[in-house]
Amino acid sequence: MTVKRLMLGMAAGILMLLLWIGQAGAHVTVSPSSLPQGTDDAILTFRVPNESAAASVTGLRIQFPLGHPIVLVNPEAGSGWQVTVQKAALPRPVTTDDGTFTSTVSEIDWSGGVIPVGQFGEFNVLAQGIPTQSTQLVFKAIQSYSDGTSVSWIQVPNSAAPNPPHPAPIITLTPPGKGPVQAAVASVNSTGTSAGSNTRSNAQSIAALILAGFAVLLALLAVWLSRPRLGVRGDPDR
Repeated sequence: MTVKRLMLGMAAGILMLLLWIGQAGAHVTVSPSSLPQGTDDAILTFRVPNESAAASVTGLRIQFPLGHPIVLVNPEAGSGWQVTVQKAALPRPVTTDDGTFTSTVSEIDWSGGVIPVGQFGEFNVLAQGIPTQSTQLVFKAIQSYSDGTSVSWIQVPNSAAPNPPHPAPIITLTPPGKGPVQAAVASVNSTGTSAGSNTRSNAQSIAALILAGFAVLLALLAVWLSRPRLGVRGDPDR
C-alpha cells in the first residue's frame, strides 16, 4: 500500500468517526428541562435533530406519561405538520379547578413534514396541570426517516447506565416555589445525569474539532505526496 493510499484511508476513517460522533451527540430533547410540581401552564418544546447523512426526518411520535399524567395537552397550531392526537383513559380520575378528567393525551404524532439533512425541528405543546406527586416526566419519542428507518428515544438513565445511547426526553419536577437557580440544582441532583450529559456533549464537540483538523492535514499531505516531482537527473556521461 502506497503512502498516499494509507493517508487517504486514514482520512476517510476519521471522517466516518466524525459522522458517528455527531450522531451520538445529538438526540431528541425537551425543554424546559425542569418545572415546579403543579405548574398550571407550560410550553414544552421537543427539539428533533436530523442525524442521518442522507435521509430526511418525516415523522415524530411523542408518548406522554400516564402514571402521573399531565391533565391537558394541546399541540401548537400552524406548525406545517399533520398532527394526530391519541387519548387514553386515566388509571384514576384527576380533579382540578377545571373539573374532573377521566382521560388525557397519551400520544401526539406529527407527520407530513420534512426536516432536511443537517437541520433540526421544534415541536411545541401546551401542557396544563403538571402533576404534583412525581419527580420527573418521561416522554418516549420515536423519530421516523424518509428511508423507512426509525430511532426510538425511550431509554431512561439510571445508576447502571447514566448515559444511555438513546435517552428519552425527561423533565425533572422540583418542589413548588423553587427559583430558577434552585430548580436547576435540584434537577441535576435528582437525576444525576445532567452534568454528565453536558460534559459528554462538550467532549464530543472538542474531539470532533481535533479529528476534523487531523483529517484535513492528512488529506493535504496525501495530495502533496502525490504531486509529480520536478527536477533534473544527472547525466552519467558528464
